[in-house]
Amino acid sequence: MRTGALLLLVLASAALEQSTPQAQAPAPQLIEITAERFEFWPSEVTVIEGQPVQIRLRSDDTTHGFRLVGQATNVLIPKRGKGSASVTLPDLKAGRYTFECSRLCGAGHNFMRGVLVVKAAAGNTP
Repeated sequence: MRTGALLLLVLASAALEQSTPQAQAPAPQLIEITAERFEFWPSEVTVIEGQPVQIRLRSDDTTHGFRLVGQATNVLIPKRGKGSASVTLPDLKAGRYTFECSRLCGAGHNFMRGVLVVKAAAGNTP
């Protein structure tokens, strides 16, 4: 008799798990940035704090880099026609973060910068 009760309990538990909706992580916001001739376009990007973000990077000329200053984010962007690079951003707090080219790409390399603006999520404002 105990075996039958235990079997019913296991079956009921499995049915409950299947009918309970599972919390799914939200799909990341996809941002596309192009690198060319010592600039990123767009050079300012705004995201919401706590929302997953994936950046797809491509070059319209030579090989570039993408580094988020002060973070462990640094990828190479292949030259035109050789594909793209993707990076998933870390969970950043609200604020402004500079990104820059991390690979020497020519005379204007030092000017190749942009800004990532992370806005506080609704309800997180002081």
